[in-house]
Amino acid sequence: MVTCAVTTSVLGCIVTSYLFFRYTWYWDLSLIQKSLIFASFILAGCIPLLVSYNMEHILGRFYPFYRYALYFVFIDCIILFTLTLLSDAVFFVLSYTPLVSKVKICCCYMNYVLVGLAVVCSAYALYAGMKVPEIKSITIVSDKLAVNRKIVLLSDIHIHRAICPEKIKGIVEKTNALNPDIILLAGDIIDDDVRRVSGVTSLLKGLKAKEGIYFVTGNHEFYAGYTETVVELQRLGFKFLENSGISLKDIYLAGVPDLFSGEAFGKKIDLDRTFAESRPNQFRLLMSHTPADFGHNNNFDLEVSGHTHGGQIFPFHIFTKLHNKYLSGLYPMAGNARIYVSNGAGQWGPQMRFLAPSEITLLNLTAPKQKGKQ
Repeated sequence: MVTCAVTTSVLGCIVTSYLFFRYTWYWDLSLIQKSLIFASFILAGCIPLLVSYNMEHILGRFYPFYRYALYFVFIDCIILFTLTLLSDAVFFVLSYTPLVSKVKICCCYMNYVLVGLAVVCSAYALYAGMKVPEIKSITIVSDKLAVNRKIVLLSDIHIHRAICPEKIKGIVEKTNALNPDIILLAGDIIDDDVRRVSGVTSLLKGLKAKEGIYFVTGNHEFYAGYTETVVELQRLGFKFLENSGISLKDIYLAGVPDLFSGEAFGKKIDLDRTFAESRPNQFRLLMSHTPADFGHNNNFDLEVSGHTHGGQIFPFHIFTKLHNKYLSGLYPMAGNARIYVSNGAGQWGPQMRFLAPSEITLLNLTAPKQKGKQ
């Protein structure tokens, strides 16, 4: 986690350095004044290193406000950087057209427009990250299903000490209002010391599903403490699936450990073992926190995953897509399998989202003859 904060801060400093030279270098200021301004830009780039939980010892109950405020500044810089690059590219192209004279006039005011637009976008990103996610409904039809089922998929809630408990209450209320048959917790549910967030995590105990609530580990459960997080979620009454599954009549529900972090902690995925007790005529549903195509081992009908957050904040969509074949939504896979990747109900790092809305996913598993008879 520290390595990730360092890497993000290095990238942040590159971004803020560009913004300094792009927006302030030509101001009529002394060298000392410019140096102080440059230092403040570099400090803004290092914000991922400045929001450590260690600051809570100094700030106490004001720590969440401090964390949210600093991340707002950091993401505002990222968005401004993106808007600036796009704007400069457009004006560069237009400068070689007959519109060149109008371009020069517009350039005089564009910096103010871009700064204002970045602030507006950042404010919306903060709202989008803090609000209770909307319901996203997906219908999956299979002749292996005997009856219709409503399954709610919750992924990447990322419960930590600075999260607003009201958001967790809202997630629970919206989920229960769907009257689900099954609830799936697809990893990265807990993202902090279990003892530190047990009060908030306990709010999930309010979740209700007729045929049970099941969970798998994500990479952040391993970071927070594998044993502690598993025990905590089991204490709440949720059933743990790790290279194992359970028959629910016409459905075989299975789960595997996180693809990358699990292996690093000695928890390797074993699909043969996972589906060993399933029957050929059952609809096989696999929970895997990290979306992965297992190729010729895709011995399931549907995989549900999270992890990507749909990119969470544009333009990170681009980098997330480079590292994940499946970013967000429903995709076909090798064989006859399909995968659904949720944007997740929460966030990692900044409690902000931009062009990647959070979601509570309602999976309508539908038998062909009963389609539409929910």
